[in-house]
Amino acid sequence: MREWQATKARGAFAEIIGAAAEGTPQLLRRRDGKEVVVVSRDYFESSRPNLRDYLLKAAYADDHDAFDDALEAVRSSPEGPFSPPASRITE
Repeated sequence: MREWQATKARGAFAEIIGAAAEGTPQLLRRRDGKEVVVVSRDYFESSRPNLRDYLLKAAYADDHDAFDDALEAVRSSPEGPFSPPASRITE
């Protein structure tokens, strides 16, 4: 990841966008310490958490319970939790 001071980043905007679009995140820092990271839209979309992934990865109880057992069963299933039953699939 390349780091830029905000004042220099203004003059290198096209370079920053180009590098981010090619897959290299760019860190921009202001004098007051605030920072942002510029990434490609593809990277942003692929790394953005969604509710489905959160629910499949989360454990909700300190002690293992029936809900955790159900989550483990879904996680280990070869079909996804929202896959239609095989009897409904038509070719």
